[in-house]
Amino acid sequence: MPELLFEVQGPQNRPLEVMIRKNGKNLTATCTCSAGVEDICQHRINILSGSDQEIIGNKAEDVKKVVSWVAGTDVSKAMHDLVESLKRLENAKEDFSSARRRLVKALKD
Repeated sequence: MPELLFEVQGPQNRPLEVMIRKNGKNLTATCTCSAGVEDICQHRINILSGSDQEIIGNKAEDVKKVVSWVAGTDVSKAMHDLVESLKRLENAKEDFSSARRRLVKALKD
């Protein structure tokens, strides 16, 4: 079972560990941060989506390897859904800001 270990920058410059394992079509990712215990943390999302942001050391090739592991696993659709939801959320935030500006302008007339 292939696995990769990443050290990432945590709060107060404390390093954290992200472990990613692939077993057939199953991908497992754990993180030692407090959010990673019960929920998904940004550390894992970043690595799974191909970002080496906050990774300590040069692990760009390992991040690319993880991204290649995601395709065809149980995580692939969930990651796709998360990315699409984030896009919709950003659009909703823009729509909200625009509507708020229109209301401010209308109230000044």
